Amino acid sequence: MLHYDFRIFAIVFYIKLGNFIIESIQIINPLSYQNWNEIILKHSDYSFFHSKEWAMVIIDTYNYEPIYFSIFNEHQLQSVLPAMIIKSVLTGKRLVSLPFSDYLEPIFNSSQQLEEIKKSIVNYSNELQLKYIEYRSLRMHFSSDLKEYRTDLRHVLPLDRSDKDMLKTFSENTKRNIKKATKENVHVFVNNSEEGLYLFYDMFCHTRQKHGLPPQPLLFFKNIFNHIVKSELGDIIIAMHKNRAIAGAIYFKFGQKVIYKFGASYINFYELRGNHAVMWFAIQKYLNEGYKEFDFGKTELQHIGLRKFKLGWNTEESIIYNTRFDLNLNKYISIETKTSGFQNKIFNHTPIWLLKNIGDLVYKHIG
Repeated sequence: MLHYDFRIFAIVFYIKLGNFIIESIQIINPLSYQNWNEIILKHSDYSFFHSKEWAMVIIDTYNYEPIYFSIFNEHQLQSVLPAMIIKSVLTGKRLVSLPFSDYLEPIFNSSQQLEEIKKSIVNYSNELQLKYIEYRSLRMHFSSDLKEYRTDLRHVLPLDRSDKDMLKTFSENTKRNIKKATKENVHVFVNNSEEGLYLFYDMFCHTRQKHGLPPQPLLFFKNIFNHIVKSELGDIIIAMHKNRAIAGAIYFKFGQKVIYKFGASYINFYELRGNHAVMWFAIQKYLNEGYKEFDFGKTELQHIGLRKFKLGWNTEESIIYNTRFDLNLNKYISIETKTSGFQNKIFNHTPIWLLKNIGDLVYKHIG
């Protein structure tokens, strides 16, 4: 009896019109491909989260194992579903597509190829006795039952008109806040330096405390700086008032798409509307640089204020589908949010130095 090692590859056989066709589902590491980004950018559903640099950040920070299920035809990538293995004594051993990513749309040449990849993932995960498989996609690929998804929101602004015409489409509140920041002499700059990173991270830690959450480890942001910002695939944008940083954001850019990944500000300067100044600066910057899509990233349904902020920029709202395949139950189950609960009230009053230590300890188990 033959035994296949699913950690190396899986083979799927098709018979069509009397011809014997072999398609190989390979498990690959994108870091082994020098031109991985160029390969991915040939597919319309690409996102920054498919990039080699994003994989490097996650691997170097949390030491997860990359498991990218792929189909090649004559060395041309046809389909890929990126994932990583998380091994945790606290939360179990599982496969996630993709840790710390807002979403990760599978790239596939046909629905048949996607179905074969999904089967291969289940076989592979059972071989390794994993707890579950988790997906975060822009379409309902993994179940036909909406009840088996937890839904988040995505907001996208097409960069398809002049900045003056775009400004006219914003909500009155958004336009008023942009004017307020200008009137208050808030100045915005790109600061892609270590100084900019530390300025942002300090604001980020205060913002996370305000929301009752520990910040991601500083190492995570250092890896973003080293792998993404230094590679000119990301920008740190800071709003200043009287030589004091008051707000900031980190943006990732890939192909013709930009995504707002992290935002931060000091609550004491909220009335200066630094967050609006940063966002408007970024929209104008990336419009002028020729990007076509400005993604405001993921918003959880309970974050009503954040949703309102993003809708104020005349964005197109869509759904992100999150689901798990429980390998013991052999079925899809919904995912409960991890960011809201009793812990928020505790973390609201926890010193930032302690929140940093908590973040250093827990994030590698969350994924």
